[in-house]
Amino acid sequence: MGIYATLGIIGAYLLLSLVLLPVQYKYVKHLKEEDKKRQELGLSQGEYYDKMSFENQELHYNAQGNILFIGANLMATLLYKWKH
Repeated sequence: MGIYATLGIIGAYLLLSLVLLPVQYKYVKHLKEEDKKRQELGLSQGEYYDKMSFENQELHYNAQGNILFIGANLMATLLYKWKH
């Protein structure tokens, strides 16, 4: 019974990652555009995030740090790099 539960959890996580993939892809694409803007302004990443509003900082933190999004973030980043 334990192996089936483990496989079920892994399968559910992979399914969730696939469902979240389009959303995370858009997020990664937006991050790359923001990075280009940051470089044009000549700011370091820390300075750029310090100038963001609190709401945007929290959105970035949740999208990057949430354990549910790790699989989707990884797949979206790989897909973005493959496409570009």
